[in-house]
Amino acid sequence: MKLGILLCDDHYPDSIAKYGHYDAAFKRMFQSSSISAFKSYRCHEEEYPSSPGDCDIWLVTGSKWGVYDTDPWIQVVAQFVRDCDDANQPMIGICFGHQLIHYALGGCVEKSEKGWGIGVYAVETLNQPTTLNTKFTGTLNLIACHQDQVIAPANGFEVVAGSDFCPVAITQKSKTTLTMQCHPEFTSDFLTQLIERLRDKAGDEVVNKALNSLENLGEGDRKQAISLIFNFCRIQQE
Repeated sequence: MKLGILLCDDHYPDSIAKYGHYDAAFKRMFQSSSISAFKSYRCHEEEYPSSPGDCDIWLVTGSKWGVYDTDPWIQVVAQFVRDCDDANQPMIGICFGHQLIHYALGGCVEKSEKGWGIGVYAVETLNQPTTLNTKFTGTLNLIACHQDQVIAPANGFEVVAGSDFCPVAITQKSKTTLTMQCHPEFTSDFLTQLIERLRDKAGDEVVNKALNSLENLGEGDRKQAISLIFNFCRIQQE
């Protein structure tokens, strides 16, 4: 199966030498999955796919932008999301991608009044993702880095997991769309250097708390989030 990666940002230039471009993180994550080929589109630099059928599954990545920003490329990707939804073409949304899919399909996304969500934080299982051949129980500790949140999900989506801080953390729409606010593609090493870059914006208290969560929880339940994504991809072959 071929995964189309809709890149909505890239890593900081000085971290690319060690971690590669942003799509490299996803290619590493999808090792041992049913994905056998990749095609990346640098949407934030106005490089787009021609149609939903160009790839078997689409993944919308994270970004420093907000879905409500006025940059024209965001509206192009939002329309592409709507085209994929109309065609029942499978989609995965990660962080900004999670938000953009909901925004494009009629949901509400805002900068959260609760502030930064960075580090490893807990969400609770609200509904079992049964159509995705995965069973969650109780609490999931997930890697995150965001200010914006989905305030109201788009029609047709079920909230799989959430918390008081982030009520809409993982969602699914039937077997065709899976979105999550967390960053399963991030390792603890990558997240540590990313968090340090946010001191001026988020403040020492928030950053230190995030670093402590990494020290105490490591990568948390990252593997479970990845397993959910792998199962989502696998059922697209059925």
